Amino acid sequence: MPIFYCSAILFDLDGVLVDSTRSVERHWRAWAQQKGVDAEKVMEIAHGVRAIEVIQHVAPHLDAAAEVREIEAREVHDRDGVAAMPGAAELLSSLPDRRWGVVTSGTRHLATGRLRLMGLPVPEVLGHRR
Repeated sequence: MPIFYCSAILFDLDGVLVDSTRSVERHWRAWAQQKGVDAEKVMEIAHGVRAIEVIQHVAPHLDAAAEVREIEAREVHDRDGVAAMPGAAELLSSLPDRRWGVVTSGTRHLATGRLRLMGLPVPEVLGHRR
């Protein structure tokens, strides 16, 4: 097994530490139906894209910031369809504090909520794409 040396490690959240695909899809589809937006159009772009950008693209007539808060309020406490990735807890617990972080297209609030719901530590470094 190769050994590599680094000062720190950045992890993506979804698909690396947590799998929330089913939850994300369920919430986006419910939102689309409630707002009269084509759910398939939403799903074509929703994964890995900031929610505000998805809303601006599919529903420019809505207040995107308010819609993000509404969707996020539903998602942040949702355990159904959310799971820690196998080995994530063990890996994170083996790393020194302040030597790893999480980056994501989701908001800090949502990322923190998902990590906590899955019993994973929340790093000091937690960034999202602006």
